[in-house]
Amino acid sequence: MARVAFVMEQTLGHVTHARNLAAALAARPEVSPVWLPIEFDVQGMARFLPLYRGNWSVRASWRARRALDGALKHGPLDALLFHTQVTSLFSVDRMRHTPTVISLDATPINYDDVTRHGGYEHEIAGDGFVDRQKYQMNRRALQAAATLVPWSGWARDSLVNDYGVDPARITVLAPGADAAFFDLGRRRVAQERVGEPGGPVRILFVGGDWRRKGGPQLLEALGGLPAESWQLDVVTRDLVSQTDRIRVHHGVGPNSPELLALFAQADIFVLPSLGECLAVVLMEATAAGLPVITTHVGALGEAVLAGESGAIVPPHDVAALSEALGALVGDGDMRIRMGRAGHALALERFVAAENNRRLLDIIAEHAGRGAQPGRAA
Repeated sequence: MARVAFVMEQTLGHVTHARNLAAALAARPEVSPVWLPIEFDVQGMARFLPLYRGNWSVRASWRARRALDGALKHGPLDALLFHTQVTSLFSVDRMRHTPTVISLDATPINYDDVTRHGGYEHEIAGDGFVDRQKYQMNRRALQAAATLVPWSGWARDSLVNDYGVDPARITVLAPGADAAFFDLGRRRVAQERVGEPGGPVRILFVGGDWRRKGGPQLLEALGGLPAESWQLDVVTRDLVSQTDRIRVHHGVGPNSPELLALFAQADIFVLPSLGECLAVVLMEATAAGLPVITTHVGALGEAVLAGESGAIVPPHDVAALSEALGALVGDGDMRIRMGRAGHALALERFVAAENNRRLLDIIAEHAGRGAQPGRAA
């Protein structure tokens, strides 16, 4: 049995990914997992340490190194998985002696790129000494890994072009959606609805960060549609005003019965993000057979076939968003057609069980090779 450390960032969609990966491990008795979740929050005396409190890379990598050293006190590790590379920066020496896989949704340069749309509160790297050192730290970690598993082609291209990673060491695997969403999709695409539904079209938005995910732009865009034509369900952690047409849901967990019920009731899924890499929830929406409207940000476009399974609009473009919403709200046949195309896309790319099986195959293969001392960084 291979003893493998799973160093998992615990922010937003990464929590869902960790849960789905844990479920996949239940079918892998040859892997003995050591779970090392890396939480985002800052508590206690750490709140008074500016560099630690204000820099997620420093905080995540420090916490990961301490957790990893603690795990090693109980015995050697046959392989490491870091998700994401943010957790790996202070563990390059461990990576040189233990076969390591890094999975990631975006490189730091990717992250700078999506920040330019104004969604993230993040200082874009410049040409100064500190930023050059940060770049070198990330490059060393990425080069020290035996295999890199980006979620998207967008992130893969950055690894190759911005960090000099050999394409042969890269396998693109999206985290995918849980089987429950595919069950919803199978039932939805099997339906042969005729004509328009009796009530308003149900629109679903799921995003913890209401503003970054484009919530205000969504409300503005919906204001241009006939009031009686739509009903919006919002799943978020933020405060959003509720009306007779807008229902707000707090405390809805990943893969929960409450979330699945909202997906089952929805007719359209909308995520007009201003800052995003590749949202797990888009994969869940396509798996559930919903037509999707999203933005040209990060790798979001890789989860939608524009014109076939949904629409992709520019971020901040309320007029384009309103037009895309109006087209789908007013055409039930288009919603059915696009939902089916999305479900087919999800079956091809976004089955979490299959993608996680492939990820665990990579990890198990490296664990079987044993240590690789002296690996160049």
